[in-house]
Amino acid sequence: MKTSKWIYLCVLFLFCIGSVGWTTYASGQPQKGEAEVQKEFQKYMPLLKGSLWVKADHKSKIAFLWGVAHVVLLEQVLMEEVPELGVENFCATMIEARRARVSAGTAAMTFNEAVQQIDQYYKDHPDQLEVPVLRVIWDVAVKPNIKTGIGGRPLK
Repeated sequence: MKTSKWIYLCVLFLFCIGSVGWTTYASGQPQKGEAEVQKEFQKYMPLLKGSLWVKADHKSKIAFLWGVAHVVLLEQVLMEEVPELGVENFCATMIEARRARVSAGTAAMTFNEAVQQIDQYYKDHPDQLEVPVLRVIWDVAVKPNIKTGIGGRPLK
């Protein structure tokens, strides 16, 4: 029994020494600037822009929109189940726009219609291929169906 306590203490001691060593090492590393962090982020999670959208096949475009729709749906369910989470964010505004469109008698937009509208936007604005697809969705599908912007801010 005494041997196992001794081993436990040795392991704990080595863990503490390792933790102190690691935090000392990590604190001495230079901090990255915002530009470096953004560049690093873009390597792993690039923002989908028109330059890639126009090259993508139809199935890939539908898959992207499907993913966006799932994020919005998850936010909606969470905000309904936990009212404290109900904030006026991008997802809530998209939900508001969809409800406004449906209540106005217009059918909810299908994925194919959304793809067509985004494709048309980039055809009409070939100089704006660096504009993110989510911005285009905002401009062509969300903004026309809402009265105020995110967080109650005025629309531009």
